[in-house]
Amino acid sequence: MIQKINMKTTSIFEKISASIINIVITFIIYLPFHYSINTVFYKKITLVIIFFLYNLIFLIFNKNKCLWMMIMKTKYEKNYPLKNKLLYIIFYTLSFASLFFSIYFPFDLFLANMIFLQLPMIITRKTTFHWYISWNIKTIK
Repeated sequence: MIQKINMKTTSIFEKISASIINIVITFIIYLPFHYSINTVFYKKITLVIIFFLYNLIFLIFNKNKCLWMMIMKTKYEKNYPLKNKLLYIIFYTLSFASLFFSIYFPFDLFLANMIFLQLPMIITRKTTFHWYISWNIKTIK
């Protein structure tokens, strides 16, 4: 008889800590480029591209398990299709990019992203917008 083991869905704190780790690693990878790029716009674009490529590398070579997932020994609830994970990375990168681009005042896109997309999803669905829009990908521990 196969015994089903109850796995705990990762908490919002665990998801946030994963993002912080991914952002810190992205900034470390970006540092050598910082001094060789002259315009602020291209620095921002480079940082966003590095973030996307960093996540894409984990998707291709490590079944989309980022460094945090390896450290915390988390995994996906089920085997999600590659297109779902790629969609997640695209929305995750767009969310990350909202930190660096603005329309009316600094961090306006980031605040709009957090207030109107991320927080309502976290409160109602217990997950972020980019996880939910990617067919509700869930991580478990």
